[in-house]
Amino acid sequence: MRGMNEQTSSQSPRYLSDDDVKKRIQTASLAEVTAAELVALFMQETAVQQHLPDGRCQQDPRDGAIILYNEVRNRRPHDNKPDAPETAVAKPCPICAGNTTKIVDAAPLSQGFTFINKNMYPVVYPVTERDDGFVGLHFLQWTSSHHDADWHNMPQADRATVLARLAALEQTLLLADAPPLPTAEAWPGGWRSGGRPVHGYLGIFKNYGYLVGGSLMHGHQQMMYSPTLPPAFAADWAFYQAHGKSVAAYLRDENPEALLLRDYGEMVLCVPYFMKRPYQMLLFPKQDRTLLSELTAAELAMMADGWHDAIRAIRTLLPSMGREIAYNVVVHNGPGAGLYVEFLPYSQETGGMEHLGWWICQQWPETAVADLRRVLDNQA
Repeated sequence: MRGMNEQTSSQSPRYLSDDDVKKRIQTASLAEVTAAELVALFMQETAVQQHLPDGRCQQDPRDGAIILYNEVRNRRPHDNKPDAPETAVAKPCPICAGNTTKIVDAAPLSQGFTFINKNMYPVVYPVTERDDGFVGLHFLQWTSSHHDADWHNMPQADRATVLARLAALEQTLLLADAPPLPTAEAWPGGWRSGGRPVHGYLGIFKNYGYLVGGSLMHGHQQMMYSPTLPPAFAADWAFYQAHGKSVAAYLRDENPEALLLRDYGEMVLCVPYFMKRPYQMLLFPKQDRTLLSELTAAELAMMADGWHDAIRAIRTLLPSMGREIAYNVVVHNGPGAGLYVEFLPYSQETGGMEHLGWWICQQWPETAVADLRRVLDNQA
C-alpha cells in the first residue's frame, strides 16, 4: 500500500537541473562564508523580504513552550495534500521549477546536488522591531535536487554528503569567532566544542507529510538558528544537571539491549524503553559528542546509515497499518544532549490524556522492535 502523498511510478522524473542549481549559487560552500556574511545574505534575499515573519513571540508560563506567531506562513505552497482519487494529479513542485531562494552551500551527489538555501517563508528573521520579538535564521536543506531522492533511497555516499553539509552549517553558525546575532549567548555551563565556545542553538528537523507539518514532498530538512534555548534542549540540559550524564549516555547505559535495532560500529539505533508512539526510534553515538560537526567522516556515514534505515522502516510500516506516510526527525545537538536523533512516525494520534502528560501507547516496545527488525532484515 502506498501513502496518498507518494508519487506514482507513471509520473516522469522531476528534478532541478544542475545548471539551474549552479545559477542560484551565491557561495558554493559554507567554508567560503563567515557567520556574519551568512546573516547578511539572508537579509539581502529579495524572495524572503516578500514573506517576512510577524516577529511576535510568547512563552507559555506553565512549561516554557515558545509560541512563534506567523500568519504569513499560511501562504506557503503545498503539493502534498491528497486529492480525491478521481481528481488526483501530480502537482507541480516549486523546487523542481526553480522557485527557490539563492543557495549558500551546494555539494554534488551521484545524481544532482544537495544544497542549502534560505527559507522563503521564514519563521524567524535576524531583526525585529517588536518588544516581544524573536530573532533568528531559517534555512532549508534539499536532500537532493532530484525530486524523489531522499534518505530512504539514496546511495550511502550521498547520504553521508548530505549529513556532512548539515554539520558544516552547524559549525559555521555555532562555532563562529563572533556570535552571528548579537543576542546569541554562550551555552550554559560554559560548554565548549573542540575548545571553542558555542553561541546560540541550531534546531535541525525534518517534516515529511502534511499530517506533521510538511508542506512540500521534495525531500528536505529545516534548520533554524536562534539565540534562544529551545525548550527541548533545555530539558536535555536539565537532565544532564540532574543525572550527571548526557541523555545519550543514559540511553547507552539504561536502554535494554533487547531493544537494539542496529549497531553500526560507532552509532546505535534503538527503540527507547519509554516509547510514546509505535515505531519511535532513537539514534546516537557510542561516545559522547555534542555537535554533528564533532563527528568524524566515518561517524557521519554511520549516522547517515541510521537515518536511512529508520526512515525506510517507517515508510514501510505506516502504510501496512493503513496510515499515511508522515513522520518527523529531530536532532538534539544542544548542551547535555550528548547528540541524539529522534525518529517520530505519525503512528498514533494525540488525545486529551496525552495533554495531561499520560501517554497511552498502543504497542509494546518489544513488538515494535520485532516489526522493525523484520522490515530492516527483509530490505537488507
